[in-house]
Amino acid sequence: MTHDPQEASALPTPFAQPSWEPRFALDGPAPSLPLLTAALRLHVDCSHHAWAWRDGAAVFSGFRVRPDRVAIAARLGGFPGPLRDAEPWFADATLDAAAAHLAGWLTATAAYPPTPWFDGGEGRGFQAWHVAYGQPGPYGYLVVEPKWFEIHK
Repeated sequence: MTHDPQEASALPTPFAQPSWEPRFALDGPAPSLPLLTAALRLHVDCSHHAWAWRDGAAVFSGFRVRPDRVAIAARLGGFPGPLRDAEPWFADATLDAAAAHLAGWLTATAAYPPTPWFDGGEGRGFQAWHVAYGQPGPYGYLVVEPKWFEIHK
């Protein structure tokens, strides 16, 4: 079964609209592989097809939405489809490979916002959340954006 691609520009923040489906938001230091792996696993758990998941499955596809945003989809049962207006990044990746792609992006090419000034310091980080493919629906994308964290004196 094929479905129309989701608009990349329409990927909302995690709590921007009501939902009866699972969702989460996670902030972490970049490029924390354990947290990125956890975010990918939570993304799979938000899908009705999570029962089809097995460790080592090469089901993750990545899309570059903007210089400061990427989206990852675990294609389980044919959902979700590609993102319109987004550049394909990788396909058929395992959980570990998808987490490594995210960590590499956060380290090397992610466009962080301007460095803030804190009375202390700042550190690179990321925010990640699950976005449903249309509404309602648990099939969706893990959206990841770079962000800064305040480091106190």
